Amino acid sequence: MSNNTEIKFIDNSKEWINWIEESIVKKQIKYYDYKYFNNIQGIGLGRFGKVYRANWNNSHNYLALKLFFNFDTITKEIVNELKLHREMDFHENIIRFYGITSEIQSDDSKRYLLVMEYADNGTLRYYLSEYFENLTWNDKLNLAFQLSNAISYLHDKEIVHRNLHSNNILVNKNTIKLTDFGLSERIEELSNVQSKLFGMVTYIDPQIFNRRDSNNQLQIYTLSKKSDIYSIGILLWEISSGRPPFCNEPYDVGLAMEILQGLREKPTLNTPKDYIKIYTDCWNNEPDNRPTINQTTWNINPNS
Repeated sequence: MSNNTEIKFIDNSKEWINWIEESIVKKQIKYYDYKYFNNIQGIGLGRFGKVYRANWNNSHNYLALKLFFNFDTITKEIVNELKLHREMDFHENIIRFYGITSEIQSDDSKRYLLVMEYADNGTLRYYLSEYFENLTWNDKLNLAFQLSNAISYLHDKEIVHRNLHSNNILVNKNTIKLTDFGLSERIEELSNVQSKLFGMVTYIDPQIFNRRDSNNQLQIYTLSKKSDIYSIGILLWEISSGRPPFCNEPYDVGLAMEILQGLREKPTLNTPKDYIKIYTDCWNNEPDNRPTINQTTWNINPNS
């Protein structure tokens, strides 16, 4: 990274940190004093940071603390997530944002952590690996409906998630909780986009790897609502199978190209045909042929 880029990141970081501090002073964001958190334990590690659980002020209830790696370079995205949470009304299937806390480091710098709702069943991937054998089709359909319902809420507010996979969807008391929808825009700004995406190659819209459009012209494909729909299709398959897609394959450029050319997972035995049609429609290779999230939610709804 060039020195000019580093200076730009630092300047932007100061600007966004000032926004955070002003929001705390104006009580637009609730501030939690870090010294009142106890029993702090690491519970998750992701691409953007680490998640802890902790008790607040000797309470027996847990809160989640979300710490970000490379804070200076993604401060804008953290602020974006804060703004999105602040603007949204409460939704049962979206993780709740409570406020922010900060910890003073040994060099007297300050690191910020988001204070969030704690999900006691962990990620959707963990939940399926632990409890799948006990889930009825009704349970699976309910999980699928909740997930679709959460994305429907975001899309109605013109928010595109762009980063849906089973490790950033949480489960709390058997209820889906969507998270990480403020940071995903960073994906598009990174250099060498393709190399950064292989960790989630099985969930992301394969058109992101297509360098040319139908007229053979070079294109820059932007992840959109239709990209979220593709990811939903993969996740619906995962809910029906209990395992991550292509879990025995290396997540590399070869797999990305095969998926772009139409490779998909096979339906799991005894999956209802209507459910198979829902997720195969969602993961259609052609974005314009994918349904909207409202159509998907309607088709999944057990009561429709």
